[in-house]
Amino acid sequence: MWQTPSMCLSVSSVQRIKKRFDETGDIFDKPRSGRPRKTTAREDRLLARKSKASPFSTAAELHETWSPEVPVSTRTVCRILSRNGLHGRISAQKPALNKRQLKNRVAFAKAHSLLKGWMLEKWQKVDFSDESSVELHYSRRKYCRRPTGARVDPRFTQKTVMFGGGKIMVWGYIQYGGVREICRVEGNINSLKYQEILATSYIPNHKRGQILQQDGAPSHTSISTSKFLKAKKIKMLQDWPAQSSDMNIIEHIINKLYESLPHRMDAVLQAHGSHTRY
Repeated sequence: MWQTPSMCLSVSSVQRIKKRFDETGDIFDKPRSGRPRKTTAREDRLLARKSKASPFSTAAELHETWSPEVPVSTRTVCRILSRNGLHGRISAQKPALNKRQLKNRVAFAKAHSLLKGWMLEKWQKVDFSDESSVELHYSRRKYCRRPTGARVDPRFTQKTVMFGGGKIMVWGYIQYGGVREICRVEGNINSLKYQEILATSYIPNHKRGQILQQDGAPSHTSISTSKFLKAKKIKMLQDWPAQSSDMNIIEHIINKLYESLPHRMDAVLQAHGSHTRY
């Protein structure tokens, strides 16, 4: 029978098809699963456990302490970890919290929660303030490997502390509705300088019934500053916990963030005083 050129097969192809039929009863190839795995499931689990136990170790460092039967590349290590939900990321920087600070954060969040009547209308009366410095020498960002959704988990955050070095210091505050002020401060802020800042940058815009939030810096809580604020009839937001920038919306300076304050208190409670996603 005459055949078109496209239907012609070589002798070797016919022999291969016949052999496949004799062995499997079929002439079609079976589905393939791709390149065979070099490591066993047990070895993969061991690698994942090592990464979880040491989240700041790089794939290369994990590779050195992991001994699969078949040698693999560092790229393969990365793929195995990713399959196990452990993805390489730059770790978030969060202040170190001790047990006392955790307890104080929980107490503050409870006292200022929705259950205690702290709804949006009440938060709108709070003026948030803060000092900030632009460091000329900053800590290097640190790489870690963590599961999805675990960015602020204390196991995967880089702890930060205050340190010296060249810097530019500024102080500012915001009110609900868009009022805001920022000023540069020369040198360190002591009690007298802080009172001068309040007198020139805050008090002129202070409204009756507004509440000033400030952290527990010595210049803020000194006897002379307390007397100054009392004389100016400035009401204070009491018991602000240390290391709580995630509860201070001046970090973002967006009016809508006032609406997030009840949720911020709830998030601190849910995290048992630890860091939150804010």
